[in-house]
Amino acid sequence: MVKKIGFLFGAGAEIGYGMPTGGTFALDIFRQDPTIAKNDFKKMRASIDKTTTYAGEWLPEDFDEKNIGTFGKSVFGNIIKDTIEHNREKIIRKLECFDKIAQSILVKMEKTGDINIRKSIEEIIDRDLDDINMSQKFSFTDEFSEGNKLFSSKFFSAFLLIYKKKKDSSTEIRSELGKIIISIMQLQVGALSEALTRKINDNPFRKKDDDIDLFDDLGEIIKLNYSLAGVTGLEYLLDKNSGTILEGDNNDIVVTKFAWKILESIFSDVLDYKTLIDSNWHYLYCPKIEWNKFCKICIFLFTVRNYIEKQCANVDCHVVGYYDDVNNYIKEKKIQAETIATTNYTNLIKKKIEQISNIHFLNGSTELWYDPYVNSIKTKEIKDVSSDEEVWEHFKVPLLFTQSGTKPMTSIHMSKEYVNVYDGFFKADIICVVGFGFNNDDEHINGILRDLINNGKKLVIVKNKSNQMPLDLQKTYARRLKVDKSDRIQVITVDDNRMDGDQLWLDKMIS
Repeated sequence: MVKKIGFLFGAGAEIGYGMPTGGTFALDIFRQDPTIAKNDFKKMRASIDKTTTYAGEWLPEDFDEKNIGTFGKSVFGNIIKDTIEHNREKIIRKLECFDKIAQSILVKMEKTGDINIRKSIEEIIDRDLDDINMSQKFSFTDEFSEGNKLFSSKFFSAFLLIYKKKKDSSTEIRSELGKIIISIMQLQVGALSEALTRKINDNPFRKKDDDIDLFDDLGEIIKLNYSLAGVTGLEYLLDKNSGTILEGDNNDIVVTKFAWKILESIFSDVLDYKTLIDSNWHYLYCPKIEWNKFCKICIFLFTVRNYIEKQCANVDCHVVGYYDDVNNYIKEKKIQAETIATTNYTNLIKKKIEQISNIHFLNGSTELWYDPYVNSIKTKEIKDVSSDEEVWEHFKVPLLFTQSGTKPMTSIHMSKEYVNVYDGFFKADIICVVGFGFNNDDEHINGILRDLINNGKKLVIVKNKSNQMPLDLQKTYARRLKVDKSDRIQVITVDDNRMDGDQLWLDKMIS
């Protein structure tokens, strides 16, 4: 009997197609030139009829002639603040594993170029890489001792020695490497400081009589200077890329580009830009009094849409991934797809899974447009915003961040999407989740899965192999989903070819 499957795909399902995820996505967005998005916004503005009630009451006077602006470097401080506040433990843990990050970058760089990074490092410092440890030279104060593992890292120690050795050369290489080192250290100290600050602010007393409430408002006395805790590194990454540091392939340049890639990897994994959307989304509803901020959030969303579409258009059509597997198994009648949902914004899934016409986009998509004036979502396909022929009744923005605003979630269109997904999953024999993180800010989806598991449904989670065994991962995901029945969760760990041993992930699931 053919099993009925309900699929949920997250960002991890598209990595194999070359699509960026997480912080890499955020870094790339802020590297984009907003000119095209600004022009798209201007064309939309020019098409709006000024004689309507909408224009007269909801938009400012002479809106068609007012200046428009975009997010600049001034928002970097907020991004770093959110990153360090929300991901401080992740930053500390990540920098504890500096050598693991470096080794992963080393392998990737050596695969794509005729270089030997280890040899380049050893030739500069005239010492074996495994014989370097700066923990006797550097250590934090007792309050920051949790960060001392960084100085035991052979790669970070090597960067410090190289910087020291270049002291008298006054080369641009030393300058670039110094910026990378200090960016890493600022992020590390920022995370350690945030953890300490939070601990003190949350409870500055060792003992306290709870019946005396005079001191309850003493929290938040200690404040962290976020501008010195990571903004420098973020600006450096956005101003330069590894190809523009310096040209050439001598040892100094190879090592500097290697260090830059490590810095990018660290920021990419921890960067949190969601609050930038959260704190600006509500300006979509008040253009008359907040025109400049309205323009900034609109143009930012236009920029994101343009970037995603460009990345999607560049996907190699010969690359095979999870979507192709599902399409083939449906075509061969090995499975029946009861429902397919995605938290991704691309239309790649629609291009690849031809057998299913109705895909549910739970976080919006590049093909959906949101009208904040009437809290509605346009579902039919429309001409591209850049078309001179398109007439827009109202300002609309790409619907890409429904989890960042409560209003879009209350749109009847989105409400029906979630109900339809829940009903489809309930009818399925198996609910299969691929590349989804079950993070705290995914609760609008986690809640659906939690209820289904509690009602007896089986959840299969497909993820890349890691050091954790499937049974341990099963318990981990049960905790993330806040369910007691971990036996209703199955974890399939796969390699880069989506294979679990000698079985494709789909075969493993339905066997």
